[in-house]
Amino acid sequence: MTDATPMLRGVSRLTPLALFVAFGFSATAIAADGQPLELDATNIDSSALPVADDTGQIGYTVESTRSSTGLKLTPRQTPQSVTTITREQMDDRGVRSIEQALETTPGVSVSKSEVGGRTDFRARGYSVSNWKIDGLQFPGGSDFSNGGSALNMDLYERIDIVRGANGLLGGTGDPSATVNLIRKAPTRTFGGSAYATYGSWDKRRLGADLNLPLSEDGRLRSRFVMTQQDANSFRDNQSERSRAALANFEFDLDDATTLGAGYQYEYSKVIGAGWGANIPIWYADGSKTNLPRSTNVAPSWSFGETVTRTTFGSLAHQFDNDWSLDLKLAQSETEALNHRGLAKVNSTSGGNYGGYWNPDGSGAVLNGLHSSTDTTQQSAQIDLSGPFALFGRTHQAMVGYNDSRSVAWSPEYNCTMVGDGITRPGARGCQFRANNGLPISDWHNGVDDDYQLLASRTGRHTKTTTRLQGMYAATRLSITDPLSVIVGARVTDYSATTLALTGARSNQQNNGIVTPYLGAVYDLNDTYSLYASYTDIFNPQTEETSSGSKVAPIRGKSYESGIKGAWFDGRLNASAAYFLTQQDGKAVRDGSASTPTGADAYKAGTGQETDGIDLEVAGALTPNWNVYAGYTYLHFRRVDADGRSDPSHLFKASTTYRLSGPLDRLTVGTGVTAQSNIRALSSPAGQPTNGVSRSASDVNWSGYAIWNAMAKYQLTDDTTVSLNANNLFDKHYYTRYGFYAGAIYGDPRNLEVTLSTTF
Repeated sequence: MTDATPMLRGVSRLTPLALFVAFGFSATAIAADGQPLELDATNIDSSALPVADDTGQIGYTVESTRSSTGLKLTPRQTPQSVTTITREQMDDRGVRSIEQALETTPGVSVSKSEVGGRTDFRARGYSVSNWKIDGLQFPGGSDFSNGGSALNMDLYERIDIVRGANGLLGGTGDPSATVNLIRKAPTRTFGGSAYATYGSWDKRRLGADLNLPLSEDGRLRSRFVMTQQDANSFRDNQSERSRAALANFEFDLDDATTLGAGYQYEYSKVIGAGWGANIPIWYADGSKTNLPRSTNVAPSWSFGETVTRTTFGSLAHQFDNDWSLDLKLAQSETEALNHRGLAKVNSTSGGNYGGYWNPDGSGAVLNGLHSSTDTTQQSAQIDLSGPFALFGRTHQAMVGYNDSRSVAWSPEYNCTMVGDGITRPGARGCQFRANNGLPISDWHNGVDDDYQLLASRTGRHTKTTTRLQGMYAATRLSITDPLSVIVGARVTDYSATTLALTGARSNQQNNGIVTPYLGAVYDLNDTYSLYASYTDIFNPQTEETSSGSKVAPIRGKSYESGIKGAWFDGRLNASAAYFLTQQDGKAVRDGSASTPTGADAYKAGTGQETDGIDLEVAGALTPNWNVYAGYTYLHFRRVDADGRSDPSHLFKASTTYRLSGPLDRLTVGTGVTAQSNIRALSSPAGQPTNGVSRSASDVNWSGYAIWNAMAKYQLTDDTTVSLNANNLFDKHYYTRYGFYAGAIYGDPRNLEVTLSTTF
């Protein structure tokens, strides 16, 4: 054995997979003079590696998670792809919003419909629609009516992302992924942290987190979190505001029973927000625009605003036989207000699309949208889980019931767009398009100052009541020492009732839907395991047909198999998976048809079928070296009429290293997000001829690689200063390309400095 051979004390040897990952990152380490760095011998002692905190997080990985099956399983024991974005990862990368968190998640791609509005998070070729907080259903989509736009990561300890269908717990077998946010909870000891951030475009953010025991023994305890941010943007006329607060209390009724209750508030507002992609791809003559990234022809009064207020409670009891009972309740009230204007391409008449700009400043038409939605979501869940003995072996079981009810209330408005002596009435749904918007004098100078969008309520409203409830059970059977099998099933009842503006009532109901779940894990040795899983897909859809009824639920099947590995007592986890998803009846646009409220109408499409490969590694390579990386290959076997907005190749990686010797107070890191080009569709508007388009056009959404870097210096044992650089090489790229013949630029290079302290 040579001096350069890695030595492992107290753990199994670093296997070829882990060595390959380590080599992939260390191969980029080059000295300043261009010569390769000589690395000393690596000795890894398990006792020196990170240890789990009170929440079960170990650096960039976790000890266990219940997000997939409801059973408490390690990542290696879980027969699905489960990713965790830990608190340390979020702090290292400066992640403060759900969008930033999912942008760092392997296998998840992001596309936008507009600035400060609808954001589509996608996995395995499908949109993510299953959102949870502490396991309870939450209206977390980032669109015009749901609360995802306001989700503030300062309030959450970590995020679990289960890729693939998860119908056992969620009730909806979303074939993409389930996102489960774990809220910060109080502990028995006093402590806290605070930080201040300043960054590019005058970004200012303050945050504080206080854990306060309210009794001497810590049986009654509390946790308070507060945060606020104000920032401008690289785009003209755009700025952002957000703030959030959390008050969480727990009380140990006795040694086995804990009662919890709390309240949280989340708010977000984007001024200068648009309605649709904020720059056109083509001029009216069909030539490419190549506009500056700062271009944003939106009026000063345009904005999107979301506020969510949540109350929650819990009761946990540990029985003497190691069984546990968990009861959780929550109610969220989300208010979303949209008052948006933007110069963009849109429909005119007869299936044509206009509003294309001319280089001389003419041609642009101000579009407008006004809407509001108040949504109340009530969720409850009760779980009973624990071990049992059978045939001389110990197994696990879980049985539960969850119930969620949401009521979405949307008032009707009378709208008028006025300016330059012109008055234009709004179409259904208070929407102003190319056929009834206002022509802009010169888009080079932005929207004319006297243009306004006026709105008033009519007194009528639409109301949609949705209920999803079900019972589920699962057991993990230890068949032999190396083989365990998970068998589970769920029975779901779903109903959605819509009250239209006219008073007409429509109902969609599905009862007794059975969703089976089957998984198996076979341990090859102390390090590697083979696994496979299967579940059905049942996913109700919110899109409406031209008659106003909901499109029928999606049905399908989801398969996954692969190999997982764990090293250093679970401090480093890796997996390789093959997945196959078959989905039928996904909603697609119904041509140029509209719903009774004026929104785009949909119909059931032919569905999709995808397969691919997921590779992931997360955790500690050495006591000072954290790594987090994932690669996804996605193949469309069958695609519906709406085209696609998913890259075939998606790679994300992030790593940090704490230096040794005289520089042992310095931690440095780097990361990359890279995706291949997308053969997308500019839809429904395409490349124009003489200022008009009549159909969609094929477009190439160029691939890109976005690098970031960070450095953190420990000023004292309690205080650090860190620098984060995003889009390090100032790459020009798009976060959407082809929506209504438009595009949205990604952020240019930006920097932020954070001073943080703990106590």
